[in-house]
Amino acid sequence: MSQHNDKRRLIHLLVFMIVLLIMVSFSARSNAANQLESADNVSIKTWLSEPSKTDEEQKAYGINQQIILYIEVVTPRWFTGGTRIAAIDIPNVAVKQRNQLATNFTERKDGVTWTHQRWEVTLYPQKAGTYVIPPTAVKVQVSKEGVGNVSGTIYTQAQTFKVIKPSGLLDDKQQWVSGLDFTVQQKWDTSNSELEAGDSITRTITIKGADTLAMLIPEILPVTSSTHYQTYNQPPKLSDTQTRGDYLSQREESSVYVLQTGGEVTFPALELVWWDVDAGELKTINIEGQTFAVSHTLRSWFIEYWKPFAVCVFILLLIIVAAIKTVRYYQTHPLPAWLVYSRAVNQEEWGTVRMLLYRLLRETDHLVELKAYESKQEWQSETTQFQNEEVTTSLSKRLWKAINRRDTAKYQLGERIKLKKALPQLNKYRINKKKK
Repeated sequence: MSQHNDKRRLIHLLVFMIVLLIMVSFSARSNAANQLESADNVSIKTWLSEPSKTDEEQKAYGINQQIILYIEVVTPRWFTGGTRIAAIDIPNVAVKQRNQLATNFTERKDGVTWTHQRWEVTLYPQKAGTYVIPPTAVKVQVSKEGVGNVSGTIYTQAQTFKVIKPSGLLDDKQQWVSGLDFTVQQKWDTSNSELEAGDSITRTITIKGADTLAMLIPEILPVTSSTHYQTYNQPPKLSDTQTRGDYLSQREESSVYVLQTGGEVTFPALELVWWDVDAGELKTINIEGQTFAVSHTLRSWFIEYWKPFAVCVFILLLIIVAAIKTVRYYQTHPLPAWLVYSRAVNQEEWGTVRMLLYRLLRETDHLVELKAYESKQEWQSETTQFQNEEVTTSLSKRLWKAINRRDTAKYQLGERIKLKKALPQLNKYRINKKKK
């Protein structure tokens, strides 16, 4: 029981010592701050840069607009150590202390020289709304009256600001940036002066602007590929600098396009949309596209046209197979009548032509006389010329086509669906009577 009570007393003692140390530390910090602000007359003040001209009525800033938080420490003594500003964390606001050096100057007032140290912290709100900058710890060290230094942490006052969308033409899906003096440079590099499939094209776009962050400049080059090329986007190069109080940012993007096939390859035009803070206008910078002529290689040509090429080869093989089979067939069978007739006509063997034409007439209509084939005047005239006068090539072909058409499936089908005459003998009697 005694051991248990001893442990409890030891725990209570440790808790008491911890609380005492915390109170002493807090008291020391409080005393240091009091020494800085009271005994040595150290003061601190903060304020925000003014909104753009177009937002003066609403006293609001635009989304992505640069806001500068000024923190100024003033003392009638001099600074003997480096000033440290604690990190500022605000949801939906990008915060960056871009200028790592303070602006130092002196001011004489009522016979006393005051030393000023002014710091700048840049803020870039990402969404519309009302924001609060919490009290920020600033650690300073100044000289004491007499000998020695005093250091401590003082706190800024909270600041509140409002953020709105700068233009009704902007929507949430659109990419844009706020700032000043944006410029765009574009460069094209090709692996060869005469491009062919397998070569590459590099497109580089450099965007420069003031009063913004490189990370806020939207991505310009799309990550897309097509049947004509494969795209390989390089990591962007971001740069933020500060020169004589001006904040400059640069974003460089580069894409390598490996050409897959020949023909004309067109890369699209692009645009950068940005809000001009000074002019209060929404501006657009157009970036031109470009078209390149690319020659085929044997491999790329085959990849591009292998389907129609395969179809043509297949059809050619079918024709060759059909031709071989046809030749082999007619090596053991007689040639078609139309082919024999055509040869006789071309060679002007008119006796053979007449013999073949009468054979066709007999096989088709069981007739032995051409005039009996049709009763039309034109047919009668042409058959008379074929039998008695000089035969011509055109006449021979015309008569063959006229007789041969009855042997086709279409004509035979037409004959089948014709209405049969009730007295075919009467029709034959009429024909014989006309001949007499």
